[in-house]
Amino acid sequence: MLIRAVVKEDIPAWLAIAHEGDNIIARMIPDIAVFYHGFNAYMARKIKQNEAFMAYDVLSGKCLGIVAFSKKNNRISFIGINKTANFQTVGTKLMEHALKQLDNKKEITANVIDSNTGVFQKERLLYKSFRFIETDDKMMESGVQAIRWKRNPKENR
Repeated sequence: MLIRAVVKEDIPAWLAIAHEGDNIIARMIPDIAVFYHGFNAYMARKIKQNEAFMAYDVLSGKCLGIVAFSKKNNRISFIGINKTANFQTVGTKLMEHALKQLDNKKEITANVIDSNTGVFQKERLLYKSFRFIETDDKMMESGVQAIRWKRNPKENR
């Protein structure tokens, strides 16, 4: 498995991964299209800013997962793992790569969909394994409730 920057041609793979949690999101919001409003522009921006990276299988060329982040806001803004890949293995590689890109002398945050099922449960466990702490901060993320997770600077060493 290698990590490389996401390019425009990778958008279909990114969308496929993003849609893997649709069955859960559909139970949380009346119109799932609201959840994806602006997602294409978001992907284009992350690619242009070199803030999106893909784990891929060298032999098959298959996308295993994608992580995107904001250097300006020092936060991880997307992580998704292909349902056929090992979530923990791929997620760990992507998270390590993202954390190297962010300012570890400051708090690092992430908003995680407020669900303990399926892919979102795996995502929460991944953040916990990197010493992120679930906060009491709740917000709406694309029409769905999310919880802010944070990693304190002392945990970033």
